[in-house]
Amino acid sequence: MKTGQPVEFKPETVAEAYLALLASRDVDYLFGNSGTDFPPLVEALAKGRSLGWQMPEPIIVPHENVGVAMAHGYYMVTGRPQAMMVHVGLGTANSINGIFNAARQNIPVLFTAGRTPLTEGGQLGSRNNYINWAQEQFDQGGMLREFVKWDYELRHASQVETVVDRALAIAKSEPCGPVYLTLPREVLASAMGGTQIGKRTTIAPISPPAADPDTLEEVAKLLGAAKNPLIITSNGGRTVESAQALTRLAETFALPVIQYRPRYMALPTEHPMNCGFDPHGMIPGADLILVVDSDVPWIPDTAKLNPECKIVHFGTDPLFARYPVRGFRTDIALAGSLAPTLDRLSERTEAHAGSATTIAARRAAVSQQSADFRLRMRMGAGARQTSGAISTKWMTHCINQVADENTILVNEYPLVLEELTINEPGRYFSHPPSGGLGWGMGAALGAKLGRPDATVICAIGDGAYMFGNPTPTHFVGEAHGLPVLYVINNNARWGAVHRATLGMYPKGHAAAAEKPPFSVLEPSPRFEEIVRASGGYGERVEDPNEMLPALKRALNAVKNEKRQAVLNVCTEVNYARTS
Repeated sequence: MKTGQPVEFKPETVAEAYLALLASRDVDYLFGNSGTDFPPLVEALAKGRSLGWQMPEPIIVPHENVGVAMAHGYYMVTGRPQAMMVHVGLGTANSINGIFNAARQNIPVLFTAGRTPLTEGGQLGSRNNYINWAQEQFDQGGMLREFVKWDYELRHASQVETVVDRALAIAKSEPCGPVYLTLPREVLASAMGGTQIGKRTTIAPISPPAADPDTLEEVAKLLGAAKNPLIITSNGGRTVESAQALTRLAETFALPVIQYRPRYMALPTEHPMNCGFDPHGMIPGADLILVVDSDVPWIPDTAKLNPECKIVHFGTDPLFARYPVRGFRTDIALAGSLAPTLDRLSERTEAHAGSATTIAARRAAVSQQSADFRLRMRMGAGARQTSGAISTKWMTHCINQVADENTILVNEYPLVLEELTINEPGRYFSHPPSGGLGWGMGAALGAKLGRPDATVICAIGDGAYMFGNPTPTHFVGEAHGLPVLYVINNNARWGAVHRATLGMYPKGHAAAAEKPPFSVLEPSPRFEEIVRASGGYGERVEDPNEMLPALKRALNAVKNEKRQAVLNVCTEVNYARTS
């Protein structure tokens, strides 16, 4: 597939041109769950393979949400958007969970779907199956229009290059996000009629937004004058560059950083300016809060803001305009790309910073607070759990012991962040804020596809494992040689459901119930057996003394035997809120 385009490559059909365009625009993979709308693409891929054309590698994924999550995970670790295609409106409907996640996490995906044939006969690709009538919709794109930046239906061969280039340019323009393109079967099968396609894009993405200099100067003055500044971030580590820029700013001016519900790790966990993962204890004393790309920097009913505190929200979309309601107080909304704007802010703050003595005193105080936090919250190097049901904290502690600098952690809820040691950006990825379950497993596959030399460990809850469509996930893992270790935190509960109930009715009947309604997942499936059907390694872990040895056995399967692995870890029922 990747052997190179013939010099005189002249696509005969729209499908051939479309696939060649994707490849020339750095789309490496076309994830797909195919249907009766795919024949022109199937034929074009087969032809391209036989003739050595450059086209994306097709990866069949037997569930749509797994495919979207794979494109999501691939982009997380490579920065290159990929394409996904599903079967008409039905496949689109099955994908909305994943598209919702991608939209809220600003992940560009070229999401495409076939369309029921337009014509009832007389053309190549016309309706020839009874389902073609029932599958048609008045507005196929309407069901996900709220979550995509752009949607369109390809209508003619002459449009194909413009439409592909426009779709990718909009997806990659900040704030990034998915786009939706529908592809009628007759159009894909139609002749190009001599229309040529270029080797490079005809439409560039919008240049990254630059911060307004006057507003940047205003923020620099506030930061320089602040006695007790505080940085709160969730997405500050979205790129290696933004993580490094945030770290430089914090180091230079001794600024404490809280990474609240982080989707990426920005500051190293061991950094002396890292003050943990919950801002509510530090908010009352802050006289300036710099919110760096965080949609929910605190919980309003919990945070006790100082009325005199200045609050600056900063990011490519600091007001999160696509959220219907978001009422966090905003004294200044500073729009700009993270890395360059953080560096410019650091440069400008030099002229307004307090004395070296003031900064040194704050550095000493914050460093002590950071060290105290780690000492108080962590189990410690020699700690052990020897009895009882396995705690999530002990499970995380053991995962941290087997992870190294080449390990990527994909976290869908269970990991206790205080137990992790992560000193490099690009090693930790957590679930999108929308919380569409089932993201983690597909994202882990995509991460492994994008960084095949890395060891990928995916930590998921038992409910998330079921939502992750494990049979399709493990099928893809075996079919494409993507050995990932999945560690299931299995407490046989919907913990989030019961925590929400306790939050509203702390002394209610559900709080007293041994098995509260809609919160119990019993009898718990034997998850470790599912992966074996796809040639993987599966093990059930009940004894805390076996947690670390089991991880080592599973990683041996992943690293040396090149097999995917599942550890079904039976953990305690604990409804306490964790970071």
